[in-house]
Amino acid sequence: MNRHQLLRIFAIITSIGAYIMVLLGVLVTQTDSGQGCGRSWPLCHGQLLPDTFTISGLYEYSHRIMSSIDGFLVLVLVVATWLMYRHDGKAKLLSFLSIFFIVLQGALGALTVAFEGTFALSAMVSLHFGFALISFASVILLTIYLFQMKERQQASQPQANKVAPVSKGLQYGIWAITLYTYLVVYTGALVSHTGAVTGCGLQFPGCTSYVPNFTSLAGIQMLHRYAASSVWLFILVFLILAIRGCKGRRDMIAGSWWAFILVSLQAASGLVTLFTDDQLIAAVAHTTIISLLFCVLAYLCMQAGWPWQRGEVQQSEQQMVAPASLETAQK
Repeated sequence: MNRHQLLRIFAIITSIGAYIMVLLGVLVTQTDSGQGCGRSWPLCHGQLLPDTFTISGLYEYSHRIMSSIDGFLVLVLVVATWLMYRHDGKAKLLSFLSIFFIVLQGALGALTVAFEGTFALSAMVSLHFGFALISFASVILLTIYLFQMKERQQASQPQANKVAPVSKGLQYGIWAITLYTYLVVYTGALVSHTGAVTGCGLQFPGCTSYVPNFTSLAGIQMLHRYAASSVWLFILVFLILAIRGCKGRRDMIAGSWWAFILVSLQAASGLVTLFTDDQLIAAVAHTTIISLLFCVLAYLCMQAGWPWQRGEVQQSEQQMVAPASLETAQK
């Protein structure tokens, strides 16, 4: 087993650790265990191993320990990737995003302890989850990219012959949908952290009013419903366009199908969360699905490429065509 294979295996382990970290964060939020270790950080009640543990303390300290472990795993993965692929810009970018956002969400985790009991807590916890989501997606994308590099190295033909370019319209479309979905995630986090899950009771799809006061719990709930519904519609439209415009790109079509399936499951899990009064299992499922959905959307962005730059595939194809054209002209 060579070092490249070891790195890919280590990336998978790190990805699993990143998901466990997100999962434990959900448990802390749903069980209201943010003060399980008091106001001390990173220790619990000022001790490395507290004398006594409450359930909330166990949840909170487990999340802190897992965050530290995964932070260390991400750091090792990033250093190894930079050393082994120092000339690969995309690998270095994904590595940077992984370590940057895990450090940032860790810092916000400390601030949530300091701001416990204040109005700023909801915003802090929402940002904490949002940055953890980016870090998780970055680790997943880095893992996928490491396997893609393996496939390219094993391919007998140039990659440019295998991959057709994605149109500018679809490139801008998937990047816009991904950014918009990320913003919608914050409305969902706001619903959870303000206790607005039952803001409309069991009424669905309406509420006390279809245009309620958005500063009320019912308004926060309806804001998230409208935003989430629009994400479902945008992904459906993108799926149709991808099927029609990405012939020969199985990665884009398969990714679009997965995005639509996951956003539909996300909507269903949202209903389950509503009708079960935000039970823990429903909340965990809801968070897991949105994490996977964001990873799939980010993957589509990576596969589509930067919309403001000329695609590498197009450039490679032109470089291959140019010599042939020159040879024809000389004849």
